Amino acid sequence: MTVPPAMNSKSQYPLAILAVVMGVNIGNMFYSQSLLPVISNGYDLHDGQVFWVPVFLQSGLLTSLVFLLPAGDIWDRRLLLRWLAFGCSASALAVVLSFNYYLVLAAFFCLGLCSLTSYMLPSYLSGLIPQAERGHALGVLLAGQFSGILLSRFFSGALADWFGWKSIYLLSSFLMLAIAFLWPRLIPKDGETVDVSYRRLLASQLQLIRRFIVLRCACASQGFQFAAFAIVWTGLSLHLAGAPWFYGSAQIGAFGLVGLASTLSSQFVGKLVDRFGPFWVIISCTLSTLIGVVGLFGVGSSTLGLLVCLSLIDFGVQGSYVANQSRVFSLDQASRSRLGSLLFVSAFSAATVSGLLQVRLWPVWGWYGLLTFAVILVVIAFVTQLPLRLQPHASLRQP
Repeated sequence: MTVPPAMNSKSQYPLAILAVVMGVNIGNMFYSQSLLPVISNGYDLHDGQVFWVPVFLQSGLLTSLVFLLPAGDIWDRRLLLRWLAFGCSASALAVVLSFNYYLVLAAFFCLGLCSLTSYMLPSYLSGLIPQAERGHALGVLLAGQFSGILLSRFFSGALADWFGWKSIYLLSSFLMLAIAFLWPRLIPKDGETVDVSYRRLLASQLQLIRRFIVLRCACASQGFQFAAFAIVWTGLSLHLAGAPWFYGSAQIGAFGLVGLASTLSSQFVGKLVDRFGPFWVIISCTLSTLIGVVGLFGVGSSTLGLLVCLSLIDFGVQGSYVANQSRVFSLDQASRSRLGSLLFVSAFSAATVSGLLQVRLWPVWGWYGLLTFAVILVVIAFVTQLPLRLQPHASLRQP
């Protein structure tokens, strides 16, 4: 195995530019959230059918996380990132050109399949950055990622009102093509590899799960919280399109801006992780997510109450995300891509399963049924962290 030396993150890598790239890439997964009502009307779908769009996006990304992200430990990650950007560009263009619902679902699956940049890049850079700065650097990158998640809803909604809902995917196609050509200037060629076959690489992920109790707890925390996050935000678009709101795409997309405050706090959260460790950060952030989801039951038609609750949810999920990545990437330097893969697979597999249930829940139980489901998921996320507190002196590893 060849490992490049650790370098100072503040001087060697353009973290701000990489954060923007993270945001542009992850936006492909979330543009549709504010567009679901107009997509549903455009294809004349029945109530709840449009939820297949996020399910296909998440299924595509989940496939890539399982089979492609672990390969970052044995292949050149910079080359992978470049080809993924080309794939995103082609898939976004396919969304624009699709003329029926089945074709657009296939295009969305391919778009999710190629939207791996935001999950491969942190694991690569974490090995080049000193551990004392790792939380800060991840905070910068994840600030870009969550800004992309939040702003993507706003821009997609605004462009849908002006130019139609497919316009954002045409813009994304050009942006991802530009990023594909930009990659060689942003990060060095990958000189870190593990001498193991691809098949053994995939199988070794099960060994990592058995080996690290911290990894199991992190996967559970992120998986259940992200599932709740996805349920709330995908359900919100249809909720705001109906009574008493009757909002259009631009107004629904503007709600994505409420999380900007929590995004700006991600670097602060990263510093807290560096100083106090991830456990208490994750506990506090999970409680923030829970308070936000529970609060949505009582906001009624209050726009201010809705904004506050959504901000608490965004802050909680994002803060947990920073802390969980920091503790997972510190477990084994040679297995960072696989460790990251397991963390992200847990998040999107939980989101995919919950999305399938959402298709069934919405026509019967509506908005409040989704909120009840989200509360249950966050409570489970909180409980899964207790083993680390009950055994504070236990080894992170298990034989």
